[in-house]
Amino acid sequence: MTLQRLRDAVTGAVPNVIMPLFWQKGGPVEIVREEMERIADAGIGAVILEARPHPEFLEEGWWRDVDAVLEIARRRGMKVWFFDDDTFPTGHAGGAVATAPAGLRRRFLVERHTDAVGPAVGASFLVERRQFWGPSASLDPGELLRVMAYPRAEDSDELVGEPVDLTDRIADGVIHWDIPDGWWRVFFLSVTADGGSAPHADHIDYLNPDSTQLLIDSVYERIHARYADEFGDTIAGFFSDEPGLYNDPDTFDFGSQLGTRVPLPWNDRILPLLEGALGADALLSLPLLWAPGRGAERRVRYAFMDAVSRLYSESFSCRLGAWCRTHDVEYIGHVIEDNGAHARLGPGAGHYFRAMAGQDMAGVDIIGGQVVPGFARGPFGNMSGAADGDFFHFGLAKLASSAAHLDPRKRGRSMCETIGAYGWYAGLRLFTWLTNHLLVRGVTHIVPHAFSPAPFPDLDCPPHFYARGENPQYRHQHVLSAYTNRLSHLLQGGAHVAPFAVLYHADAEWLGEAEPFERPLRVLMEAQLDADVLPGDALAAASVDGAALVAGAEEYDALVVPGSAFLPAHIASELLRLDDAGVPVVFVDSVPEVADGAAEALRARFRAVPLGELVDAVSGMTDRAVRVSVDAPSLRTLRIDHGDADVVMLVNESVRDRVQAAVTVPRAGEAVRFDAFSGRPSAVASRMPALRGGNPADIGRFGLESPISAGSPILRRSSTVGDPAGIGRFGSESPNSAGLPTTAGAAVLEAPGAAETSVDIDLGPGEAIVLLVGDPEAWDGLPVAPAVTAGESHPVAPTWSVSTATATEYPEFRPWGELDELVPLDRPGLLPRFSGTLRYTASLSTAATGPARLDLGAVFEVASVRLNGVDLGTRIAPPYVFDVPDGVLRATNVLEIEVVNTLVKAQPDFFSAFAPQEPTGLLGPVTLAPLREDDA
Repeated sequence: MTLQRLRDAVTGAVPNVIMPLFWQKGGPVEIVREEMERIADAGIGAVILEARPHPEFLEEGWWRDVDAVLEIARRRGMKVWFFDDDTFPTGHAGGAVATAPAGLRRRFLVERHTDAVGPAVGASFLVERRQFWGPSASLDPGELLRVMAYPRAEDSDELVGEPVDLTDRIADGVIHWDIPDGWWRVFFLSVTADGGSAPHADHIDYLNPDSTQLLIDSVYERIHARYADEFGDTIAGFFSDEPGLYNDPDTFDFGSQLGTRVPLPWNDRILPLLEGALGADALLSLPLLWAPGRGAERRVRYAFMDAVSRLYSESFSCRLGAWCRTHDVEYIGHVIEDNGAHARLGPGAGHYFRAMAGQDMAGVDIIGGQVVPGFARGPFGNMSGAADGDFFHFGLAKLASSAAHLDPRKRGRSMCETIGAYGWYAGLRLFTWLTNHLLVRGVTHIVPHAFSPAPFPDLDCPPHFYARGENPQYRHQHVLSAYTNRLSHLLQGGAHVAPFAVLYHADAEWLGEAEPFERPLRVLMEAQLDADVLPGDALAAASVDGAALVAGAEEYDALVVPGSAFLPAHIASELLRLDDAGVPVVFVDSVPEVADGAAEALRARFRAVPLGELVDAVSGMTDRAVRVSVDAPSLRTLRIDHGDADVVMLVNESVRDRVQAAVTVPRAGEAVRFDAFSGRPSAVASRMPALRGGNPADIGRFGLESPISAGSPILRRSSTVGDPAGIGRFGSESPNSAGLPTTAGAAVLEAPGAAETSVDIDLGPGEAIVLLVGDPEAWDGLPVAPAVTAGESHPVAPTWSVSTATATEYPEFRPWGELDELVPLDRPGLLPRFSGTLRYTASLSTAATGPARLDLGAVFEVASVRLNGVDLGTRIAPPYVFDVPDGVLRATNVLEIEVVNTLVKAQPDFFSAFAPQEPTGLLGPVTLAPLREDDA
């Protein structure tokens, strides 16, 4: 880490990574100007302009509002991105699709079938039949592609033989066929414009580059024509929001895998790709996209998903990205990822990493209560129904950060649209939690959702951060902005240290049953074993260094493969190649068969590790992980190697439990703590352990069979190629318990603890800490505060005088009453409908007058403190702890605490009804403790 990067974080002179959605809904341009100024006042350096919708998109009123935004952006040094369509999601092309030629519009492959039993001499079938009801309802009979008959099982939908092509038997709309003995299903395949998601009927065909060009011509080129001189300067680029295939009539069916009776995306480019994979008679195989065929469907379904996801990538994502880079701007955005949709049809794009290929940052979103503290496991209810906690807490953000690490175009950058449609119950406290959730998973840029200039209250997906001056928390938004920018800056520019990669499961899911990648990833992350998600496409380009897997900017000590029934042959071949080269490959729960048998059977080489034993199986494969002395499944870690020092972020995501532990970073040196809210580094007690072991609890964690005795050597990976001693990665010539070869790679013996630094941490629920570990020269010359220890705490329990101010009244307060004890003020009979600022004022006497620490206990939810007229700062999230400088405390003191809640009490909205509501006010207990500098 360069001293300048840390110095920038201390001074706050860091690049902006926050770019909220700024909705453009028409109305007075003065309101647009005011909102833009307020965005800048909140410490935010960029906006994404979204028509939601603007009544004059790309017309006079739109240009007027954009001109106003750009004028303020130039004056205040801000960047402007354009949401790339007139409405959500991207693909409407500003309305141009409605009048576009048929070849540029969406088309779908549909099937209908008639079951028959033979023998039946002289039978015939009607060819044309419009579908008037059901999921594939269509008044368009479409263009008939092929008619074929498959023998089927008597008691199921299983297709059990070879098809008979009946297409050439059509005469005057009728097929004449003598049905052979047995049960048969006659399929009619057609291409139609009807049958997909109705709200997306006038969207482009994302699989057709000419249709994508319609979006470019209608939106991108028109914006460029007006503001060409601003491109690459004030104008940063374009943002696509949730483009997808939308072939399912159920717009948000996140389970749209092949095998269900829905229309499938189709155009003239798909069939040649299928013929290349399946042969010249590929059309005869297409009924297997809907019906099972004794395993024959796997090859067909894989070929279809592979073709569709590649066409989406090439025709849409990469085409838009290429246009942007040609015009000196960048292309960003995200698709729908929810509950596995990222690897499927329906609202998804088929393959997350291919969908991101053209973008300059990887992107995801967290909206509508998708990530909720405390629900990291299993299903939980939100506005969309049942959310998958494993995916949203452990998979979603990791998709973005992994793509950013693997794709050089993205330069390590990823973004997340966040907190939209949570409702007014969501304030800066939750926003801070979500920001930490993203940063510790490697996401670098935040897209808050949203600033709205519409009249208050705007019912469109709150919270809104200014809300025409009605949001009482707005005046503290800059605190979170500074925190986010400082911390993101520190977490960029170095090498992300992820000991493991987890194989992306899309290819396996296309073939059959597959465990999603987030299942093993969750187990690793709960053991503080960081990992990236690695798509199968990246394996062919991956190299081996010693016994490490090198992909993109990352180096992994092992590859974890989620269990599945099948893997495609080309991925199986890559796994065998890695194994031959000495890279540990660990299968979880099952070792799959290889589709088509085109590669050596994996089951002859590997044995599976049960998911519950994964940590024990892989911990000994790395010496690069941050280690924790206790089991702490709620603790998330991120380690960034800056050369002379590491930045280590730790977040306790529990809503109930503290984490008190020794954290060991595999780097020698000293440690300081960095407070990203204040920008101040402070000393912490650190030590270089004499041993790695010594704690019996660590035995299983690191794959050891007995405790390490004093002076015992330990293995550390070396970059030296070859291992004449045959020690390998695990210090043995025999396979380990997971069936992994251990003779490849290199290791050297080192004294235990020679390159480790340990720090004790104590994190309450929701708290985060940032440590700088390494050569003290990395922070030489910066104002590092001395380490301090708090003495015995004493309760502060005076009579509190309480006054109130709404957002529009502040800073003028109205007296309310007095409290002898702290209670939730939203209780009936108190202030159940109050949203705003509560000022608690009290007099207190103290015996000690030196430096002290004031702990407010529980607060809901923003707290600012003044003691004897001295501003002690603002806390927008736990811990609500304030240091009192020497000389501030007196024998008699006046304490003022301002607490700001959210708008949900005054504005109980639709979205907030999906979450329990927090209380209002200061709940305490409030305590005061003396401080002393540590001896060091």
